[in-house]
This record gives sequence, structure tokens and C-alpha cells, in this order.
Amino acid sequence: MKRFLASGFGVGLFWKTYFGDKKGGGTLASFLFALVTYIFNLNVLELSILFIVLVIIYLVSVDDKEASEDPSWITLDEIVGMSLVTVASPSRLLPLLAGFLVFRLSDIMKQPKFVKELENYPGKLGVLYDDLGAGLMGLLSATIVNQIINLTL
Repeated sequence: MKRFLASGFGVGLFWKTYFGDKKGGGTLASFLFALVTYIFNLNVLELSILFIVLVIIYLVSVDDKEASEDPSWITLDEIVGMSLVTVASPSRLLPLLAGFLVFRLSDIMKQPKFVKELENYPGKLGVLYDDLGAGLMGLLSATIVNQIINLTL
């Protein structure tokens, strides 16, 4: 059960089964999470609670030893990062898309520098913290896009 949860509710295991160790499982997991939040039209309170619950699930289900190598099948960290992004613009397509793109680019490229530095924490914390840092960048971009939309409407 812990492995299923750590894999982002099976997404990482699906990716590993069909694509091996190729990169992309985290992008798929975070995209699916964004899609679900868009489809279910979740509000800020629901998304905030979901973010907290996902952090707790991550801390309980991900093993420090397994996470120390940041295997590609562990994708719950990307879902947690994306859940932070969604708080800025619940179910609004353009902010969600902007947040997703900035989040993934920040996570993949480890930019800005603080995102890379967060990876230096040991075990599962380093795996999670860099995604939270990237999620913060996505949250910022989604908030800006959301505010621009609000100003123009």
C-alpha cells in the first residue's frame, strides 16, 4: 500500500511498467492531478486541505532509504508540488496551465537556485522540498496569471 501511495496512487508504477526508467512519470502525475482538480472544480479550501493531506500521506508512505536515490517511480512528491500550485487558481484553465508549466520547468531544470539547494536535504525531505520549491514558483506564476485575468474581466 505504501508503494502504491508513494508512486502517486499508481501513476509512477504505471510509468515504470510501460516506460522503464525514462523520465516523464512526474510530469504525467502532476498533469493528471491538475486535470482532476480542473474537472472536479475544487475550491481554495478543498485544495488547501488536499495539499496538507497529500504532504502527510507523502511523509508516511515514502521511505527515506528508497527516496534517497529519488527513483522515477516515486511521483507523489510531484503531486504534492502541483497541489501547492493549484491553490492559487482553483479550476481556472489559464492560471492552472501557467502554474503547471512553470512548476515542471522549475522542477526539471532545478531553477531558481534555491530549488536545487532544497534537494540537498537528506532522504525523502530533499525529494519533497525541491518539488515544494518548484511548486512555489508555479504558485507564484499561477497567481500572477489569475490576477491578470481578474483585472481584464
